Amino acid sequence: MKLHLLIMSAAVFIAVVLECLVLFAADFFRLPIASAERYLLRFIVLPLLVNLVLLGAALLARRSKRLREDTRIVIISLCGAGIGLVLYTVHRFFPAMDMALMLPVILTILYGRIRLTALVGVLCIAGKVVSDLFLSWFADVPPFRLSGPEVLNQLISLSVLATCCLISSLLVRLCRRQIDFSVNAVLEQHRLREKTRTDSLTGVGNRRALQIALSEITRKSRSQWFFAMMDVDQFKNVNDKLGHIRGDSYLQSLGRILQRYEDDAFRSFRFGGDEFCAILQTRNLEEAASLCHQIQSDFIQVVEADAGPIPSGISIGLTACDPGEDPQALMNRADAALYRAKRVQRGGVSLWGPELERAE
Repeated sequence: MKLHLLIMSAAVFIAVVLECLVLFAADFFRLPIASAERYLLRFIVLPLLVNLVLLGAALLARRSKRLREDTRIVIISLCGAGIGLVLYTVHRFFPAMDMALMLPVILTILYGRIRLTALVGVLCIAGKVVSDLFLSWFADVPPFRLSGPEVLNQLISLSVLATCCLISSLLVRLCRRQIDFSVNAVLEQHRLREKTRTDSLTGVGNRRALQIALSEITRKSRSQWFFAMMDVDQFKNVNDKLGHIRGDSYLQSLGRILQRYEDDAFRSFRFGGDEFCAILQTRNLEEAASLCHQIQSDFIQVVEADAGPIPSGISIGLTACDPGEDPQALMNRADAALYRAKRVQRGGVSLWGPELERAE
């Protein structure tokens, strides 16, 4: 819309400048025209006032917060058509002024709306006919008469304007198809990329996604963050005694729980087998540990009814990570913390960081 308004304003400004040059040239070469005051009023002041009103209406529509975007676009386009009709009516003794009616139609291509292009095109064609038949702004150029060679000229002029409308509509349709194709291609590419980075069983990120996320966060992060590794306790016994389907169900349940916490500060991944991990960009270690305990609690509630004689839970190893740390080093720390959690207190959270080494 901003570009549309700029072009409309430029068209009005150029028309004023050209009329001032014509007035100056007429005075300099002593051409036979009406008095300078009358010429100034009729061809510069009055058209400029009308065009400024139309530009003001378009500007108000653009800045209005009450109007929908579609409504604002229609108002601006109609004001552009009005400016084109004013310029054509005042200066139609110049054959090239048909361009003043083509410009509003061409500008509607910016919005990619076929109906809008058709509406503006019809208004410009109808406005041209009305202007030619009933309006005579210049005294030496009478209104169009339906006789003689003027009929052929008028038909050719209308045909050119109609062709401009048709070509503009075709361009809008072509642009929309191209945009739709591009959007679908981007969406498909995004879907395929997500598929290659998502674990098919649990729905969380896979190991490849983990490597990419760790590479990005270690490169971009400017503050401390946390990394957790976790696995399902007694998972081998669950598989052996309750079956692999039940084991997969436990993994899927954990995946759904982790996805519930997904946001900008929490991303989860399946490392392999029954091992999962997560990146936590929380404010401090206590907040990260609290979130890990909440995940453990949620998982126990889900599987408690199915566990039967095999109690299951989650052991978690948590480490603090400083900016620029080597991803492999922090994974080794989290892995060591995880095994300490399973050895010291199964189903607990073992914290490992530069400033803290203790088991909860």
